[in-house]
Amino acid sequence: MSVQRWEPGRPCSSRREQRGVIVLIALVAMLALGYAGAALMRTVDATTAITGNIGLSQAAMLATDAAIENAIAALFERRLIADPVNDDETQSYYASRQPQEDVRGIPYGLQQLTGYADDARIIDAGNGNVVRYLIERMCMGSGPAIRETCALTPAVDAAAPGTVTNPEPPPVPLYRQTIRVDGPAGTIVFAQAWLADAPGRRRLSWRVLAD
Repeated sequence: MSVQRWEPGRPCSSRREQRGVIVLIALVAMLALGYAGAALMRTVDATTAITGNIGLSQAAMLATDAAIENAIAALFERRLIADPVNDDETQSYYASRQPQEDVRGIPYGLQQLTGYADDARIIDAGNGNVVRYLIERMCMGSGPAIRETCALTPAVDAAAPGTVTNPEPPPVPLYRQTIRVDGPAGTIVFAQAWLADAPGRRRLSWRVLAD
């Protein structure tokens, strides 16, 4: 029976191979941890960016209230738009529906800032939000609001019709207000409100326009 003896200075190949395998495993593990850490950082950054964008968009949407209140005051309360049958660019008002609106119904004058009239209304809503808007009377042209050329709505609640002694008032024209809010970090929000000179319900509806 032969016995192998270890001789000093002779490398032990099995131990060297074991150490090599361990080092390889450690490198692979470190590489995997590095990728996992990088992926986690990207996820955190993306989540932070999304959360920040949502916050900016919500702040921009709140700024649309100022534009709607300005329009209601100009149209129905303070009567700043003295002649609603004709355009008044200083109040961002147009007596008829404007051409070249996009698929969302945004008028050309708000699609790009360069298309907005130089003397039209601009509101500083604070926190870096700047509001621009257009009010359009839903008519085919300027002149009196009649059924043949304008979209009209009842001036009173349809559930309470007029009587012989107290007849129902004539319908009133519909107005569409399109609002653009430019906020921090390139945030842009569009919204639309439908308005009418109907007591108790001048703001008929409101919605944010999706991209």
